[in-house]
Amino acid sequence: MADGREIRAVIDTETVRGLLLINGGGAVALLAFLPWVLQKPELTGLARAIIWSVFTFQAGLVFAVVHNRFRRLCSMEYARKPENRKKCTLFGRELKEPCVCHWSTGFMWASIVAFLLAGIIVLVAGLSIVGTETKVSTGASSQPTTQGYIMPPNNSQKRTE
Repeated sequence: MADGREIRAVIDTETVRGLLLINGGGAVALLAFLPWVLQKPELTGLARAIIWSVFTFQAGLVFAVVHNRFRRLCSMEYARKPENRKKCTLFGRELKEPCVCHWSTGFMWASIVAFLLAGIIVLVAGLSIVGTETKVSTGASSQPTTQGYIMPPNNSQKRTE
């Protein structure tokens, strides 16, 4: 049966995998969507948001890798005898964990925040485009547009005759 240390190591490994997956997956999804958006000049705001979000996902990936390295250094610090561990202080107060462990945790949270921030950037840009949907008169009928882009008709409520 695995001891507590092995179980924590597996949990930490899965955390890093999760951070890499969410940030990497988000970047890949947006990169796949970007060529379509770039073909529509009226969606330049969304294209900019996607590019910034891809960069933010990239930062999240870097934060995850740095977190993983600091996690390893934290484990090495705990392998030492308690009296040989480097003391960590904050505002003159001694902390229970070594500093490298706090850095590891900080980079883990930075990776999560990067994922959330990238999603919010695209969300706000997308909602601003949806919010500009207006009706433009085209003679007998009017079709909703998004900054000049004519949207396909909504066939979800087809008439039955």
